[in-house]
Amino acid sequence: MTDVPQPGRRLTVSVLLLASMTIMANATIAPSLPGLKAHFADVPGIDTLAGLIVTLPSLSIMLSASLVGALADRVNRQMLLALAALAYAVGGTAGLWADTLPQLLAGRVVLGLGVAGTMTLSMAWAADLWQGEARARYMGLQGAAMSGGGIVVMLLGGALATLHWRGAFAVYALVLPIALLALSALAPHARAHAASRDARRAQQAAAPREAFPWRAFAVVAPLAFLFMVTFYVMPTRLPFLLAELGMTNTLVTGAIMASMTLASMPGALLYGQVRRFLSPMGIFAASYLLMGLGLLIISQAQSAGLIVLGSLVAGVGMGPSMPNYTTYFMGFVPASQRGRASGLLTTAFFAGQFASPLVSAPLVAAFGLRGAFEMMGFGLLALGAFLIVLRQVRGAAPVAEPR
Repeated sequence: MTDVPQPGRRLTVSVLLLASMTIMANATIAPSLPGLKAHFADVPGIDTLAGLIVTLPSLSIMLSASLVGALADRVNRQMLLALAALAYAVGGTAGLWADTLPQLLAGRVVLGLGVAGTMTLSMAWAADLWQGEARARYMGLQGAAMSGGGIVVMLLGGALATLHWRGAFAVYALVLPIALLALSALAPHARAHAASRDARRAQQAAAPREAFPWRAFAVVAPLAFLFMVTFYVMPTRLPFLLAELGMTNTLVTGAIMASMTLASMPGALLYGQVRRFLSPMGIFAASYLLMGLGLLIISQAQSAGLIVLGSLVAGVGMGPSMPNYTTYFMGFVPASQRGRASGLLTTAFFAGQFASPLVSAPLVAAFGLRGAFEMMGFGLLALGAFLIVLRQVRGAAPVAEPR
């Protein structure tokens, strides 16, 4: 989009803040899970349902993100952002007043609709506003912003949960001032995007539609799915492992989980430099190896110190991985389909989030909490090793220059 003004600091900050409210949105209430479980102790299957309360928004994201992405290429993005922020705030704060589990679950579904909108739009705007090496640098900043947002919401959620298990749900109201800032900063760019969109429609009327890069998506989507399956074992299962060790303070639980996102920030910030030494597949492989090692350390931990160490190791692996998915994939996507691509990638991420407790539940049933962490750790090590072998056999796959 050559007709769009270059992003300034205010715009950059607003899009970064918008992105920071996405990936960790489901996990915000993780410190409240033990208290929530106790409150609904008479509900059959509450052990599994407690984990699904964290990841249920992912189901509505899976079902709606592709539609939101398609709409982002066709309609007023400002209107979409306003609706998404409203759904995010209303659905997210439902835990403050919901008296029954069905009411709480309904709120989580509405939250998912809001997250689908905010994440898809922040991803699409990033692809539109930053190009080439600037996009790689921005995606590194975005990864760090997501990590920073995760630290804030986990600590704040943990602190509020010490007052009452419902307290963590108040964190979701933060989306309202962030959305207002983004709406204001994006206004001139939204007008330029609309004009560019209309011009492309006129051109497409006389020319074939550009092909969607399904082959690149077939590579990135499964990796993004597996990444999130593993990532969300931490907020859905770690609080209960800590409880087994006698650590039930929700603020401590939030701080331990925040350590993982803290460790991911340097790698995300340095993503542009990391790409000079590692191919995208090399970054993915290193990420899975470190995450697997971190889960293995946690599986053997008998103290909070080793759990923190395992979380830090896993976080180091996650750092450059998050911006890698978007940067690698968007390099193949034509400008006219960036919203669609953002929606599909969002679907892959949150499908992994939703599946995480469903994948870990049979492992916990068969091997216990520690065994589940151990099995998933070995699985990630095997995946990382497989990607290294594949790269050696086939050679480094060429990466399209970001458009």
